[in-house]
Amino acid sequence: MFESIALTSILIVSTEAAGCYPVWTSGSAYSSCCLVSATVVLDATTGTTQTKNFKCTSGSQPSLSHCPKDDPSNSVQAAPAWSYQGECSGSQPIITPSPTSKPTYKAWTGAGCPKARVAGAFYEPGELAEVDGVAYKCSTANFVNAWCGNSSYKPGDSLFWEEAWTLLGSCTDTIAPTGSPNYVSLTDAGGCPDAYATGTTYEAGDKVSVGGILYQCRSWPNSAWCSVVEPDGVFSEEALTRLGNCGGTISPTQAPVFSSLMDAGGCAPVYDSGTTYEADKVSVGGNGVQSLTYQCKSFTDSGYCNQYEPGHWSKLGWKLVGYCEGAISPTSAPAFSALTDHNGCPDAYDASTAYEASDKVAIESTTTHSVVYQCSGDVHQSRYCAQYEPGNDYNLGWKLIGEETGDGCPKKYNTATTYQEGSLVTVFIASGQGVVYECKNWPNGAYCNAAENFSPESDNANMGWTLKGYCDGTISPTAAPIVYAPAAKCRWYNGTQPITIKFWAQADLRTYTPGTRVRKHDRIYKCKGWPNGLWSPTTSPSVSPTKSESKSQSPIKSPSKSSTVSPTKSPSKSPIGTELLD
Repeated sequence: MFESIALTSILIVSTEAAGCYPVWTSGSAYSSCCLVSATVVLDATTGTTQTKNFKCTSGSQPSLSHCPKDDPSNSVQAAPAWSYQGECSGSQPIITPSPTSKPTYKAWTGAGCPKARVAGAFYEPGELAEVDGVAYKCSTANFVNAWCGNSSYKPGDSLFWEEAWTLLGSCTDTIAPTGSPNYVSLTDAGGCPDAYATGTTYEAGDKVSVGGILYQCRSWPNSAWCSVVEPDGVFSEEALTRLGNCGGTISPTQAPVFSSLMDAGGCAPVYDSGTTYEADKVSVGGNGVQSLTYQCKSFTDSGYCNQYEPGHWSKLGWKLVGYCEGAISPTSAPAFSALTDHNGCPDAYDASTAYEASDKVAIESTTTHSVVYQCSGDVHQSRYCAQYEPGNDYNLGWKLIGEETGDGCPKKYNTATTYQEGSLVTVFIASGQGVVYECKNWPNGAYCNAAENFSPESDNANMGWTLKGYCDGTISPTAAPIVYAPAAKCRWYNGTQPITIKFWAQADLRTYTPGTRVRKHDRIYKCKGWPNGLWSPTTSPSVSPTKSESKSQSPIKSPSKSSTVSPTKSPSKSPIGTELLD
């Protein structure tokens, strides 16, 4: 009986809750092993709660721990930071754990301890540091060494320190300093150039000195780092090459000698950074008497002429031609007596006229200037001549073939104009005098629009242009066309049998084939053969008739001379086998 009573008392004592640790407070300095209590809501409806003890399991120090911010009473926040220790009631004294002995490590083979690690300092790959009598080595992996000075990677006392450091072993005393570096094995580079200066812009080939050591900036793209990294600094070998040791200063070079350069004659205009250049020549000051002549390279290198000055180290855009003195002598005026007369201008363009392939028209530009266009000979392009005026924005139908001025000279060459094969231009030398050029056929004609580098005035003019001549007067008009006016009935005789021609109808477009004849007003039209006949399903005869039947009753051009061609007589009977019949 007494044994059962004693056992019951033991069970009652064992089920009593332990005392509660201090209540968790947000922002307190908690780290691993800290003990707190928190009240957990068991049933929000009834308001039932229970106080429980928790132990921090996150971070060896508050700055690395989640416990100062994660509330243990919140099951979601408690999971990664706290471990449940059981229910509690009342309070219990704070237990201060006995300090554990510092771990011991195998002695490092190095002689003495390296310098103590400094939080926030930058450590080179492989650099050594000491923490609490233990030597560590910073990672040699690219960019990982940047973490070695971070407080979150303190060796032996952070969650991820092993990502940045390698434990070498325990150490005592300090490492004896090494002697001063010996550079006698480096090449003697002579005098020292200017000392390296932070903030200075360095380019490929530039030389600097630091403490008697000569460095040279590497070529592109490594040269982009020469103004960023310091000699013998982090990654300096990627930007600078150590050439050797130097002493004193570099002897000044002598004035440049130009005698070995080609004599370029008179000097071109002086280079101006605000001018746009294309295949131009410029002069750059030399020794005070003579200047250097540079010429802008041809396309595509010419694009650099407006980005870099002549003599730039990149050698982009400009080519050294030679030396020059004085000014360029003017060229003599050209002689025009042997040039060819290209005759005059055709009739002015009339929007109401139905133009066909190869028709020529003139568009008046000024009171003394007209532009000549020709309707394309291509079966597809020529149909646009009746729809679009010459010089339209879509460049459809019409082809620019010449430009006439009152004195017979084509329009002045202009880089902003788009030229086609056959286009005529003038390079004016004096008032009213000029040289006429014609744009060549494909593929040479492509150079006519290649800017001033291939203009008629350039050294490359023969690539796209042919020297021509001048023009004056007007083109003699052709005789008025002979127009046949059929009677009211439209019939066609197939041998001896008359066939009545049906009216052209939109609904019958897909039935028309080459040879089919249709009537439109008082005219008979015949569908052309391949490939012209391909347009019959979509083209009305009134829009695109054959050449012989497209003219109106009145002549298009009035003859300028008294001598005209007399019209033919009307047929006395129905013709046989013709296109247009009564």
